[in-house]
Amino acid sequence: MSNPSTMAQRVSSLKQLESLSLSLLLLLLWFTNSCYNRAQALVVLPENVVGGGAGMPANDIVVGDVALVLTRVENDCFETFLLESRNASNTYASAYRACQMLGSRKRMEFVSAEWSTRVDVTEQVTELCKDLCDCAQIAGDMEFFQCSAQHSFRGVNTMQQVYLNSTAAIVELEHKYEEAEKQILLCIIAAEQQYVDSSSKAFLKLSKCLKAT
Repeated sequence: MSNPSTMAQRVSSLKQLESLSLSLLLLLLWFTNSCYNRAQALVVLPENVVGGGAGMPANDIVVGDVALVLTRVENDCFETFLLESRNASNTYASAYRACQMLGSRKRMEFVSAEWSTRVDVTEQVTELCKDLCDCAQIAGDMEFFQCSAQHSFRGVNTMQQVYLNSTAAIVELEHKYEEAEKQILLCIIAAEQQYVDSSSKAFLKLSKCLKAT
């Protein structure tokens, strides 16, 4: 089964990558898609800037040492992009948790399926151990060895049954664990695919929006 700490690390790494990618994306989109160059951006009329007043634009994005002044339309483009990106991340997180829940349900199914076998093995071993322990309490040597021999002989068949039943359970569980792991991985891959598709659509929509400004 997947390690929970490894899954958590993957989610954390994704968030870090998102943050870095967004900063680079904002800088790239400005220079490749905006119809304004740096000089034009700085002289945008206040009435075309979100919250503009007194000749100073109110909204800008700082990437490194570069201040990107946004018009109202451009700001709307980025606001929409950020909202859709956030929705994509939230959807991915929900889908990822659903995959985790799938793993939990599968484990419960395994416990239920093999429970009767476990109970049988436990009862057989417990009974054999009790009989041998009772023999150990006998004071007389002859009686002690007779008791031990009797229960040990009978215990050979018990231990063979325990061995065979346990081995069959191991084979069955290994198969189920592999199948469950496959289902969980496919679930995660589907969630990741959905996230990538949603993020790509948000990026393309932002690009078209900026080109139209």
